Amino acid sequence: MDSTIEKIKLKEQEQEAKLKEKREYETSITLLQRSIRDTLTLIDKLHDEEKALNERIINLSSQKELEKIRNIAIKSEVDVLKKELEDLKADINYNISNVWKIRSSYCEAVKQTSDEYDVWALLIKPVCTEPIVRNNTPEKEIVSNDGRLHTAIERREKAIAERNRLLAEPDTGGEFVRIKNALRYLDEKVASLRN
Repeated sequence: MDSTIEKIKLKEQEQEAKLKEKREYETSITLLQRSIRDTLTLIDKLHDEEKALNERIINLSSQKELEKIRNIAIKSEVDVLKKELEDLKADINYNISNVWKIRSSYCEAVKQTSDEYDVWALLIKPVCTEPIVRNNTPEKEIVSNDGRLHTAIERREKAIAERNRLLAEPDTGGEFVRIKNALRYLDEKVASLRN
């Protein structure tokens, strides 16, 4: 009887152990299934994120290519503008030098003309064909003619001084300074476009 009771107890203990083990297995299986579901959900989420990141990478790559094309276009445009500016500078310098040459040639022509012609003869009033009645005051006539001669000599000296000033003026003349300031302004504009 005791042995039968012990056997029954042992059998019940074994059954309880098996039930406990079975419950542990079921709990482990449930935990594993939950982990698998969580992992699958995470995999789906990561797959969606990967897809979104790939799309963003494609968009950024296309934007990068567009920016490269824009930069190349802007650089070529700046190069063209720079070349045009250099051509304009060369033309302006050439034209400025031509203007100063023409002014110098005019001054030289004025000097040669004034040297070739008798200024005194140009200043004397035309003589009428009627005989001149002279009074006894020839000194006044000489004085007035001397005044005219003095004025003519002063005018000639002023013309020569103006010619010399124009010849020496290319670096300080008003027109040259205006053109020089315009070129400096253009240089600053091109520099700001480069930046």
